[in-house]
Amino acid sequence: MTLEAVLADWMPLQRWFAGKGHTPRLRVLDAIRGDERGVTTYLVMDDAGASPVLYQVPLVSAPSIEPGLEDAVAGAIDGRVLLDGPRHPSYALGLLRSMGVDTTRVTGSAIMRGEQSNTSIVYAENGASTIIAKVFRTLHHGENPDVTLQSALSAAGSPFVPRFLGEVAHDWPDVGRAEGRARGTLAFAQEFLAGVEDGWSIALRAATDDAPFVEQAHALGVATASVHATLARVMPTRSAGAADVAAMTDAWARRLAIACDEVAAIAVARERINAVYGRAAGAELPPLQRVHGDLHLGQVLRVPGRGWVLVDFEGEPLRPMSERGRPDLAVRDVAGMLRSFDYAAGAAARGGGERWAIVSRAAFLDGYASASRSDPEAGRALLEALELDKAVYEAIYEARNRPTWLAIPLRGVDAILARGVRAS
Repeated sequence: MTLEAVLADWMPLQRWFAGKGHTPRLRVLDAIRGDERGVTTYLVMDDAGASPVLYQVPLVSAPSIEPGLEDAVAGAIDGRVLLDGPRHPSYALGLLRSMGVDTTRVTGSAIMRGEQSNTSIVYAENGASTIIAKVFRTLHHGENPDVTLQSALSAAGSPFVPRFLGEVAHDWPDVGRAEGRARGTLAFAQEFLAGVEDGWSIALRAATDDAPFVEQAHALGVATASVHATLARVMPTRSAGAADVAAMTDAWARRLAIACDEVAAIAVARERINAVYGRAAGAELPPLQRVHGDLHLGQVLRVPGRGWVLVDFEGEPLRPMSERGRPDLAVRDVAGMLRSFDYAAGAAARGGGERWAIVSRAAFLDGYASASRSDPEAGRALLEALELDKAVYEAIYEARNRPTWLAIPLRGVDAILARGVRAS
């Protein structure tokens, strides 16, 4: 049995396999031998879908199934068992060593359960989890924003991101590129944050109990502004031009057209929404810089004794990877977080939810302004347009996937339009 045949049976059963619904047609592009015996990382292309997808498949070849690794078996070739690499200590330790991380105190490793598109390995030192490594299962040519931004922020000493420890990059054959090669990130490691809770869980609990979230929201605004300031200092920025304005307004128009076709309430408000967009289009844009790109309450962690930490800098999942590394508007992250407060209030389904959201939003903006050289409120027209565009996108998503949640973005649209009327 060939390796491709073994993987064609095993890969569709994995959560990270993106080709659900079709039979894979696989070919191995590259094989990276590890320093440890039996460890090989295969780069495997699936040509069966609408467009080819490249997967990273680390395997450990062993003479037999080791105790405790029964669920790691991918198959067998020539009398040897093939085990999923991240579940095997030989691959897990070798991965850290390839990044230059000291593994002398590592006493064990285990994969995190429940992930969809990647595989994360948590390492323990003397029984306490201290390191986490993310293995990217789907590979892309070029920069990975999660690695680029977190490493830059960590190197600058930012306390608002996990400490970055190292990465593994590799190049592989790519006939579609002029140079015949592509290059991307295979994995990276950072400090493991113990005892954390994500911002969504904390905010939802507070909104449900109608409990104050002002202090936490203010601190979150400070953390967000500080991350933006550091990124603007250590990474390139540029002035926004006419082409940037055109691209932004075109994106708004496309999204609004889709929403008007699918959500009746959006169609009714189309003229008023366009008026908000028009006011923003006439305003001067601030400098463009690197941003989080998909900031919401689920992308921040509350760390005991440390406060808020921002994670998952990969950007908006629906945007092509090649676009996620472009400079953008910092206020887009602000708009995303404001919408997240409204979602927490809406999901709590309490009578005081609207008041809770208003107070929390104001505290976040106050915190952002206190730690920033630019007050997002000063660019009110742009902030409202970005938040409105986000709510329009949410309305499309909820209408398609969770109709019972559609009222949340529609209330957001109404609130933004009402603020616009009061301001005009």
